[in-house]
Amino acid sequence: MGLRNVQADTALPSTARTAGTYTSGPVAAAGGAADVLLSVHVTAVSGSPTLDASLEESADGTSWSAVPGSSITQLTAAGNRLAYAAVTKNYVRVTSAVAGTTPSVTYRAAVWIRPE
Repeated sequence: MGLRNVQADTALPSTARTAGTYTSGPVAAAGGAADVLLSVHVTAVSGSPTLDASLEESADGTSWSAVPGSSITQLTAAGNRLAYAAVTKNYVRVTSAVAGTTPSVTYRAAVWIRPE
C-alpha cells in the first residue's frame, strides 16, 4: 500500500492584517476533503494583537459551519500553530480573526488536505 496524494494550498497569503475577520475562499473541490491540517505562520505583530483561526466546512460552498476541534491555540506574537480536523462536507475554508488594541498581524494560513 502506497501513500495517498495530499493537496495543499495557501488559503490566506502572507500580509499585514488589522482588526477584523478574514476568510479564504473554498480550498477543496466538492467531495475532495477528508482530513485537513491547518497551519498558521505569524511573522510580525504590532500593538497588542490576538489572532484566532479555524476551519469551516460547507455542503454547497455557500452556507458554512465551524469544524469542531479545528481551532488553533490563539497567537499573540510571532510563531506557528497547527490544527487538525476531520471534515464531513464537500468544501473547506479558513476563517481568522484579528483583535486587540491597535492590532496588526502579518500572517499566512495554509491547508493540507488528505482526500477520501
